[in-house]
Amino acid sequence: MLTTFTEATLRRGARGLVDVALEARRPDGENLLVVVDQFEELFRFKAQAKGAQAGDDAAVFVKLLLEAARTERAPIYVVLTMRSDFLGDCSQFRDLPEAINDGQFLVPRMTRDQRRRAIEGPVAVGGATMTPRLIQRLLNDVGDSPDQLPILQHALMRTWETWLEHRRDGEPLDLPDYQAIGGMATALSRHGDEVCAALPDDRSRAVAERLFKCLTDLGSDARGIRRPTKLAELCAVCEATQEEVVTVIEAFRRPDRSLVMPPAGTPLELETVIDLSHESLMRVWKRLEAWLEEEAESARIYRRLAETAVLHAAGQASLWRDPDLQLALDWRTETSPSAAWAARYHEGFEGAMAFLAASAAQRDEEARALEARQRRELEQAQALAAEQAKAARRLRVGFLIAAALALFAIGAATFALVSQNKAEEQARIATSGKLALQALAVLDFRLGRALLASLEAY
Repeated sequence: MLTTFTEATLRRGARGLVDVALEARRPDGENLLVVVDQFEELFRFKAQAKGAQAGDDAAVFVKLLLEAARTERAPIYVVLTMRSDFLGDCSQFRDLPEAINDGQFLVPRMTRDQRRRAIEGPVAVGGATMTPRLIQRLLNDVGDSPDQLPILQHALMRTWETWLEHRRDGEPLDLPDYQAIGGMATALSRHGDEVCAALPDDRSRAVAERLFKCLTDLGSDARGIRRPTKLAELCAVCEATQEEVVTVIEAFRRPDRSLVMPPAGTPLELETVIDLSHESLMRVWKRLEAWLEEEAESARIYRRLAETAVLHAAGQASLWRDPDLQLALDWRTETSPSAAWAARYHEGFEGAMAFLAASAAQRDEEARALEARQRRELEQAQALAAEQAKAARRLRVGFLIAAALALFAIGAATFALVSQNKAEEQARIATSGKLALQALAVLDFRLGRALLASLEAY
């Protein structure tokens, strides 16, 4: 009842937080400190807001904080903590950049001596010591990474566990203990893979993949950001029972792991918000980094599909064709998207799937029509080829007949020529004989005439 009254007061106007503080009846002289940790989550909430009302809630929240910070009616102090690379996003809200400029404090990087104390202090509290060479190695490996503290913390935790498992009395933590976990560069990534491999079965590992994809997001500037999600929504997106999802969460939030929140021991109800323990997990766990890229690509394909479906319904876009269509069909087969998953990126899941099915049906119908047309063209081509073959056969027969007739004509002509030559030769022989007889007949005349006759006969 008190929570409902407080929420109603906060929503009453920009001075809602001031009114709540005044109605709390605090002792005189007591100040109220309002701390908003990880303020950058508000930008994620605004970007992923569903509907104008959700986006307005972010602006109202900022107004409550700004009004509380500058009011003189109550001693209220507001502290916001956020990553420095999100400072530019503050310009989304009126008066917020000016307020931050007036009270901004950038937490400086730790010096080498400060990091040394951060390394040695927890080990000393645990009643152990570290060799100088291990301390130097840890200080060198930390470097200038923005994820240095959570990665260092995890590496120290894993080194401590390895030392506890293999230590001998009085032996300090040493370099082999640190090297056994893969060093700072791979300790967290290797640990995450080990937890996945230790899950009961492939079904649990599939749920783990969907769970982490659901807890992460890739911003427009390619920055990985956390996406806290209620357990009920995780179950719907993972298409798993509450027991299956809780089993996976418990495996990743054990005290010796602490990769997801809330911490071990906190009851998990359907309304419980599940989150990554730190954003560095998205940048150093290679498997999660690959999952994040896959999820971003899947969301990109779905958003484009859903937006085109809306345009098609309005008569402003055509059905998809290859290669876009085949890529979308492959995506649907590989990811098996659900309405619960799709609702995180675009509301039009049913329309998008109907649009995809209609595009595939059109392509199949066109393929069948093309196949039928090609079949008819093939049959026509085969019939034409048969007619051409018959004509060719007739032409060959005609050619052979013509060739035979030509040969016969040539033979007849040759025979006639030979016969003519023989007749002419016989005629010449007959003429020669006749002339010879004439020569003999006139032999009694002059010898000269006879000789001429003989020569003529020859």
